[in-house]
Amino acid sequence: MERILSLLSLIFKGGLIGIANIIPGVSGGTMAMVLGIYERMIRSLNCIGIGTVKKIMSFKITDIRRECQRIDIGFLFLIAVGAAIAIVTTAKLIVLLITEQHDPTYGFFCGLILLSILTPLRMMKQFHFYYLIPLLCATILTVGLTISMGGEKTLEKEKQKYKIEQLQKKLGGQDTDRQVGRSVGRLVYLFIVGAIAISAMILPGISGSFVMLLFGVYFEILLAINNRDLTLLITFAIGCGLGLLAFTRLLNFLLERYHDLTVSFLIGLMIGSLYGLWPFREFEVVNSQRIDFAHVLPRINTNLAITFVAFLFGCVIILIFDQFEKLNQRA
Repeated sequence: MERILSLLSLIFKGGLIGIANIIPGVSGGTMAMVLGIYERMIRSLNCIGIGTVKKIMSFKITDIRRECQRIDIGFLFLIAVGAAIAIVTTAKLIVLLITEQHDPTYGFFCGLILLSILTPLRMMKQFHFYYLIPLLCATILTVGLTISMGGEKTLEKEKQKYKIEQLQKKLGGQDTDRQVGRSVGRLVYLFIVGAIAISAMILPGISGSFVMLLFGVYFEILLAINNRDLTLLITFAIGCGLGLLAFTRLLNFLLERYHDLTVSFLIGLMIGSLYGLWPFREFEVVNSQRIDFAHVLPRINTNLAITFVAFLFGCVIILIFDQFEKLNQRA
């Protein structure tokens, strides 16, 4: 029974990571940190390499079984299954909540992340005053990225995307962007951006979609998905895959050699992400889609009360998770 509950717990945690990746401004890495599985996930991904491929291609059951145990494949598989199920089943609901109940939804995630900072703090073996330097640098980095992708720039890019879609309709569905995407230089660029974007997704506090917007490929990838441009998508996916393997090795090295400094940097990323999750925004509707472009102070009304309740609910969920973790450690 305990084993079944443990398996279901991992699927559930994977689901929360999947949901986090759907929410603009929320990082899957942040959610993994919140759930206390971040370091285990990094270690498991770090174990995957050329040796893994060789063992699988040998088709020797014993070697494959040992390799699966070495990389903790069961853990990764359950997390991936949970994430996939959550993305497929809740994508429409999350979009609806962001559109119709924007402020309470972001208030909930603010509460979730604010209190979850306690988790990485407990991971630190000791705290020195100079650890504040990487923490502050990470906070400034995250806030800076959020600001660079916010405001009028995002609004203009959404309007540009809408114009491209309208142009495509006039041309009878001809994909004008595909020709750009098929140039060798552009494919190399997308490969590199894919590697960088997936690295951002692993880091707590930095949204991969923000990085894609920063490098000007976010809408290009969305259009490629809609138009089923396999050449462009496969190139981007390969970049993501190689970037994932390379960056997890770097992170694993840093966590092993400079554990507390690295964790303090990750805490800074989480703190900085709260700026991007501020619930109250000015917005404009483009092509039936809400585009936020400015932070504002809330008005004292029913919406503020509901958002505050959602914020408290997010805090309570973290406290419940924390109690479960303590019970598991005692057991």
